[in-house]
Amino acid sequence: MNNFASLLQSIARMSDAERHELLVYLQRSGDLSFPTDSIEEPHPAYGSPLRHLTRDEFFEFQEQSAMTYEYINGIIRAMSGPTVAHCLITQNLFRVVDARLRGGPCYAFCTGGQLNLTLGDDEIVYHPDLYVSCDRGVWDERGIPNPRFVVEVLSPSTQPIDRREKLVNYCRVPSLEEYVIARQDRAELAVYRRGMSWSQELVSDPAATVEFRSLDVTVSLASVYEEVTFNPKR
Repeated sequence: MNNFASLLQSIARMSDAERHELLVYLQRSGDLSFPTDSIEEPHPAYGSPLRHLTRDEFFEFQEQSAMTYEYINGIIRAMSGPTVAHCLITQNLFRVVDARLRGGPCYAFCTGGQLNLTLGDDEIVYHPDLYVSCDRGVWDERGIPNPRFVVEVLSPSTQPIDRREKLVNYCRVPSLEEYVIARQDRAELAVYRRGMSWSQELVSDPAATVEFRSLDVTVSLASVYEEVTFNPKR
């Protein structure tokens, strides 16, 4: 077992309070490998930055806003608009996954949907680029709590969040079996699987295929990045 898998197992054994303390530390500590980023307080125009929103207040606020936001324990952050490459990668993945799942119990959701997660004492609303859920009996009009499969496409502003905060939190979702991070500056997928103790499988060979085992889907890396023009700054 590698060091990262051991770390994830240690995190899984923590109490909710300990996980939250670790998450706050990571968000505030910065990272030399990626641009510094953190969860921001609500903009003063929407109320005092010292007042955290309840989840119900967040949903009401979001319904009245033209922008999209994510929410974690009372704090919101605005979502930036996707690039062309970001959209193409998401659409390419959605076509393959949706075609494979159609007619079965699982449904693929593309950009625009949201996950409404309760993880111990933590209340979280995320907007993944792609996710799959297989039990619509627990779906709610405000979001889906039970993803089996999630994809996030990296951008400069979200790299620290997708690789740290979201990786930790997605691993805590009981229904989740696979988390995929897709780069948009080059053809590369990082796949994390519950069945492999959340160790990372990195796929970057242009001729390679990648298995999404939770969905029984195999896709070539070339098809994921079809028509994508790479911007090395991303």
